[in-house]
Amino acid sequence: MFYASKALTILWRLTGLGTLSLSSSPPPSSSRLSVVYAATVYSAFAYLCFVLASERLSAYGRHESGTFQIHAIRDTNMALLFVASTVVYWCTHVYRRQHVRVYAEHAAVVHQLFGTAAPVGRDMNAYCWVLYASLVAALSLDVRRYVGPMPWTFGAVYVWGHYVLLTGNIQFAITVFGLRQCYRELNCRMRAGSSGRSHDSGLREYGTTVAKTSSSDVQLQNIMFISVLEKVNLLTILKYWSDVHWSITQIVSRVNNLFKFRLFVFFLCGLLHLMLTPYLLSLTILNEDIDILRYILECTLWFIIHILRVVLMIYPCALLGEEAAKTQILLGSYLNTKIDLFDIKKIETYAQQLAANTPEFSIYSMFIIDKQLVVTLTGAVTTYLVIILQLQGQS
Repeated sequence: MFYASKALTILWRLTGLGTLSLSSSPPPSSSRLSVVYAATVYSAFAYLCFVLASERLSAYGRHESGTFQIHAIRDTNMALLFVASTVVYWCTHVYRRQHVRVYAEHAAVVHQLFGTAAPVGRDMNAYCWVLYASLVAALSLDVRRYVGPMPWTFGAVYVWGHYVLLTGNIQFAITVFGLRQCYRELNCRMRAGSSGRSHDSGLREYGTTVAKTSSSDVQLQNIMFISVLEKVNLLTILKYWSDVHWSITQIVSRVNNLFKFRLFVFFLCGLLHLMLTPYLLSLTILNEDIDILRYILECTLWFIIHILRVVLMIYPCALLGEEAAKTQILLGSYLNTKIDLFDIKKIETYAQQLAANTPEFSIYSMFIIDKQLVVTLTGAVTTYLVIILQLQGQS
């Protein structure tokens, strides 16, 4: 179900985020030792967050009025990272059995389509490593924040929170891309079947002509028998493809139920980060004596990372919906076959079943995750950012 390289799998297991085998091989049995290890890692992270929060609360009285908002925004960012990290760890291990069950269902569908284990998505793995490299670059430019009585505490919480949040987005994107690959393979087989059917019909017409010229009743009877047999096989194959599409769609629905709380947190964090990053840039330039060019580069890199995290949530879902919609169109192309009205009604019924089982990802049924969400999110971020900057100008 998950197309992840061995390097990513090892990295996630070492950090307590990989109780399942996120690869093309079957998952191992759920190990309690891995859960205990993940709980230990998260407990250390939560303890550092508690220490840092106590230190930051005690330091609020010493901040000047001009820098109070800057520190408040940074602490809000830290709180978001803690909440998102908690959600990722909690959902990964509490719902591990549901993940295994969904993985088994998906593995059965993959075996039907590919015959063997699904191939590893190299492009997606490369994209994941580029995101991790961008995160490392942004954190290296942001080392000046690691100041105070316990700088390593702030650095550990800051780095770990961003890593866990980005990993949660990556794991969801890899899951959706794996499901999209199943729809894509199904559509490729339907296209191949449609092309083969057109090619075979041409051969049958040619063969019929030859039979008429040879005046062989035996060949005519064989051709009629083959024509009826091919019609029966066509309806059987279409029913099989419709059932496979329905199975994949049901898996999409279960994956959406498993990830919907994480998707809500990812969406909320992405929205707030996209608004707070430009606002923090303007406040810092006006109130602190810093290297402006370097800070602009740093904030730009962070803004790009936040955008890419939002893209990781929206873009795979949009591609999956587009690929699944092609199946109904391909099924409709079989209506041009020279068959009787009863068989045409069967094909129309299969097409209606596909239309009634449209796969989609939504966040608690509030809105669907598709390309239109990009426009909505951009408008919301721009509107609130303009309002905040106007209020800042008036004050």
